Amino acid sequence: MVANRWIPLLASIAFLVSLFFVNWQADRNEFGFIVSFYSLAFGAYILLIANRHKLSFYHFALIAILSQVLCLLYIPNLSNDFYRFLWDGEITLAGYNPFDFTPNEIYQEGFAKGSSYLEDMYTGIGSLSQRNYSCYPPVNQLYFIVSTAFSDSLMVNVIVLKLSIIATQILGAIYLRKLLIHLKIETSRMWFLYLNPLWIIECTGNVHFEGVMLSLLFVALYYLLQYQELVGSLFFALAIQIKLVPLILFPFFLRFLGIWKAMIFYSLTLVLVFLLGLIQLDAENIHHFFASLRLYFEVFEFNSFVLHYYVQYGIAETGWNLTKVYGPQLSKIALGLIVFISLLVKRHNWQTLFRRMVLAYFIYLLLSSTLHPWYILPMLALSIFTNYSFPILWSLLIFFSYILYAYMGHSDQIRWIIDLEYILVLSLFAYEMIWKRTPIGFLRLHTSSN
Repeated sequence: MVANRWIPLLASIAFLVSLFFVNWQADRNEFGFIVSFYSLAFGAYILLIANRHKLSFYHFALIAILSQVLCLLYIPNLSNDFYRFLWDGEITLAGYNPFDFTPNEIYQEGFAKGSSYLEDMYTGIGSLSQRNYSCYPPVNQLYFIVSTAFSDSLMVNVIVLKLSIIATQILGAIYLRKLLIHLKIETSRMWFLYLNPLWIIECTGNVHFEGVMLSLLFVALYYLLQYQELVGSLFFALAIQIKLVPLILFPFFLRFLGIWKAMIFYSLTLVLVFLLGLIQLDAENIHHFFASLRLYFEVFEFNSFVLHYYVQYGIAETGWNLTKVYGPQLSKIALGLIVFISLLVKRHNWQTLFRRMVLAYFIYLLLSSTLHPWYILPMLALSIFTNYSFPILWSLLIFFSYILYAYMGHSDQIRWIIDLEYILVLSLFAYEMIWKRTPIGFLRLHTSSN
C-alpha cells in the first residue's frame, strides 16, 4: 500500500525530469538521447494515467502547468519552424505580405541588413523555406504578428509566441472538459491528451500549432454537439484558418447534424473561412499559398509508409521517383475513403461520429507523403472520446522518426525502424477494429453522470 502511494509521486518526478532533458538538453540529431528520455516520460505518463482515479484534478493540473513552464523558457531544439513563424510576423509588421514575397526576395532587398536578429532568423529558416512563400493561413499569421510586435529579441519573441499558444490551449482545455461533461464521459480522460509527452513537447516546446487548432476545434465541437451551428461554425472556421486539416472532418457532420443543419454549418463555415482569408489573401497571391501547400503532396516525403513503398515500386518499374504523381494520387484515395466511411450509416450518434473521425485521420495519415510527429495529434485528441488506444501507441512510436534526422542521407539503412513503427500501430489498429475493445483495461472508455 505504501508503495502504491509513492508510484504517482515518482512517476510525476520522472515525467517532469524527462521532459526537461528532451526539451532543454536534446538536439534532434541526438537520437539515442531523445528517445531514451522521451520513452521514460511516456512510461511515467502511462503510470499517471493508470492511476488517474486515485489522483485529484489539482494533481494533474499542477503537473500540466509545470510541464508547460518547462517548455516555455527555451529556444526550440527539435524544430526550426519557429524561425519562419517569427519571420512572417516581422515582415508583416514591416509592411510586406508573406504571401506576396519569399524570404529570399525580401532579404535581397536588404530587409535584414544591419540586424543580427533578422540575419539569425533568416539563416534559421533554412534554404527550402527561404525560397518559398508562406503556407500558414492568415489567422495563424496573427499569432506570428503578436509575437514579434514588442521586441527584437529572439528569446523574448519565442516566449511570447509560446504564451499565446498556451493561452489558447487553456481555452481548449476548458471546453474539452465541458464537452466531456456534456457527453457524460469521465473528465479525467482529458489528461490522456494534456499530459501526453508528444502534445507537450510539440505544441508548446516546438511551437507547432496543432494545439491551437485543436483547442479551437474543441470549442467548435462543444457548440455543434449542442446544435448551435453559428458559434460552432465560427470556431471551426478559426480552426481551419490555423491548420487546414479540420476540413477532413467536414463530411461527417452531414449524417450527424442532418442535411439542413449540415448545409447551414457548411455554408457558414466556408463563408467565414473566406472572409478571414481576405485579411492577407487575394486573387493575385492565393496561388502562392497553394503552391507552397502542394510541396507537401508533390515534393516532400518524410516518415511515409504507403507512399514510400509506392515510390519504390515506381522506381523499380520506371527508374523514376514519381512522388509528384503518387502523392496526389494517394491524397485522392484518402479523400474518397473518408467520404465513403462518413456515409456508411444513416445517422451518426456522437460515439459513431468520433470513431469515424479517428478512422478518417488514420487513413489520411497512413496515405500521407509527409508525417512529422505532431501531425498525429488531431487523431490522438479525438481518440479521447473513443475506446481506441492505437493513437496512444502511435504517440510513443512516432517520436522514433527523429532517427531520420540523425541519419540524414542514410534512411535506407534505418528504414526497418520506421517499418516497425507502422507494423505495431497497424497491428493494434487491426485488433481494435476486429474485436472492438481496448486491450489495456485502464484506457477503456467509461461514461459517467458528471
